[in-house]
Amino acid sequence: MKNKCSAGASLAFLLTVASMAPANAQSPDQLRQENARLKARIEALQSQQCNPGSTNVPGSWNGDGLSARIDSIRPGVNNHNDARISVTITLRNSTSMPMALNYQSRSFNLVDDVGYQYSAHLYGGSVKGIPTANSSSADTTAILGPGSSRTVTFIAARSMKRGQTIGRRFDMNATFIQVEDLGQGRVRKVRDYPVAFTDFRTSGL
Repeated sequence: MKNKCSAGASLAFLLTVASMAPANAQSPDQLRQENARLKARIEALQSQQCNPGSTNVPGSWNGDGLSARIDSIRPGVNNHNDARISVTITLRNSTSMPMALNYQSRSFNLVDDVGYQYSAHLYGGSVKGIPTANSSSADTTAILGPGSSRTVTFIAARSMKRGQTIGRRFDMNATFIQVEDLGQGRVRKVRDYPVAFTDFRTSGL
């Protein structure tokens, strides 16, 4: 029997191409450029529908073109007894082409086995090692070459109340996006990479 995902996706992709076909392209060059963009969009959709990220191995994630490994989760507290969790992961471009990779703003989430949630955007949290993209801007110069890796560190924080303690195991997710420079100040998102890890033990307290 034909794979259900492949069969359903094929029709959806054909419909997508038809609905996005350029109606007013003026030259063969414009047609070729538009076709290349459509192909990239189709590949991104196919990746999301038929090749979801895998979290079968704790501490690892694999998507279509990007893999990720969680290196460490190190809990601590600051001078005000607020939680500071340092989460370090390594991203690797598993394709044969360079990609411009950004972190999608405010997509990071960290939850421990007690149920406490930690933020990289509140209480002094931060993201280091990769540009952050938002609804109005992205960095297309942050190139990750074929087979190359990049280390990203999230400082996740939480204001702790008296008697609250940091958990020992964590679930974490964050979205990274591949972007493309179209020239004249235009940037296009090629695809999303929703990286996720579950039940990862802390590296020490």
